[in-house]
Amino acid sequence: MKNRNYSSCKGDSSIVFSLIKQERFDLVEEMIQNNEIDVNAVDVVGNDVVTRLLKARQYDLVLKLMKKRNWDVNHQNDDGNTFGHILAQDDSVATVLIIEQLTKKKNYLPNIKNKRGETALDRAINSNYICCAFKILEDKRFNNISIFSFKNLFNVTIKNSLYGKYSKITNLEIIVDSLERKELDQNMSELVQRISDNMDLIKRDIMKHNRVDVIEGIIEQSIS
Repeated sequence: MKNRNYSSCKGDSSIVFSLIKQERFDLVEEMIQNNEIDVNAVDVVGNDVVTRLLKARQYDLVLKLMKKRNWDVNHQNDDGNTFGHILAQDDSVATVLIIEQLTKKKNYLPNIKNKRGETALDRAINSNYICCAFKILEDKRFNNISIFSFKNLFNVTIKNSLYGKYSKITNLEIIVDSLERKELDQNMSELVQRISDNMDLIKRDIMKHNRVDVIEGIIEQSIS
């Protein structure tokens, strides 16, 4: 049965998405590895095969197919979302391994925005996936962060009552350290500099009073 199904799929890239729906991931892998199906084939809404497998939570197969040299890592679907955008909303523990492999790809462009003007970082922040957000920030190529995106990141990682004092300070240091090494636009560069200049005061506000009034005031000044 397997051989007959496999033979009927040759040359028809649309069949691969039917196989994904049927959870015939063994056939999907075999077809791609034998170059019977292009890994860049897309479904009706523009998602490529690797992205569809990510949505199906086939993480081991995703990691394997990401290594194919001909895979277009920056492909955007009809909504303008890349594989990175989709990954940024995945809450699996496997996300860390996948994003580490993603950022190692030399041709990956982490600054791409979708049709809603969101980067992968924005999507990670909006989904409250902080580990994923930090991995994106660590990428030296990523510098497409606006003040509003920074404010959202601040709300999730520092202003959030779920974090204790030390965690808030640690998160702040990670964020500022990452951004200080990037070529940001003028407004963001000035904001990061003001935060860095007032870091001792910001930390004192958090440690002594468990408040974030100082840094929040700096952010609001930058917005206004």
